[in-house]
Amino acid sequence: MKTLALWLGAVALGLQASAPSGQEVARRFVPGDSVRYVVRVELERGEAVSAVESRVLETVEKVDDGRVTVRTKYLSVKVGSAASGSRPDDRTVYGSDGSVLAVEGGDADALRLARALAVSGVPASGGTWTFEQKPVSQPAAPLARTVCTLDGTEEVGGVPSARVRFEFREVPTSGEPLGAKGVYWLAVGDGRLVKLEAELTGIPGLPDKDAKARVTVELDKER
Repeated sequence: MKTLALWLGAVALGLQASAPSGQEVARRFVPGDSVRYVVRVELERGEAVSAVESRVLETVEKVDDGRVTVRTKYLSVKVGSAASGSRPDDRTVYGSDGSVLAVEGGDADALRLARALAVSGVPASGGTWTFEQKPVSQPAAPLARTVCTLDGTEEVGGVPSARVRFEFREVPTSGEPLGAKGVYWLAVGDGRLVKLEAELTGIPGLPDKDAKARVTVELDKER
């Protein structure tokens, strides 16, 4: 649970989105751009259920040669109903396609968890597409593939958004593969992540093979 709570607090900012009409909407990242999210993780291990809620501030620190470095600052963390202690900032490096290239200070499992919820942009053609994430910074992490399907647009919290179904799967050489499936919404106007709902299986670091984690990410409307 510790690994899951630490590394699922960071969520990818949507790199690009498109409306079903085929007009691509690309987000231009500028150092200093920021957005706040509420991240909720509910872990089921048999009959036991535990929950972590984090409020985070994601800030673009650097954009260089197709790479985006994002700092995640934890504004608050609750385990169950109790407040947890402060924790250091995270830094994650994303590629231009939304793939996670590195988690600074993290091991292979940290990279695997971050990649499971990586948000891919939507091509102008829409439909169904696949993107791969290769183990650039952690050779021990397996190849991963995410299959995405554009479902159309709808308003989420008053924001016109592209709705995308996704299924993530690792291609491991050994061990239990990490899997994730769910839905995310990208703002049609600027491509930012508006909401994400997912379920993860094969979670690294847990002895329970049947353990599941449900993750919800939403824009933080509290100030």
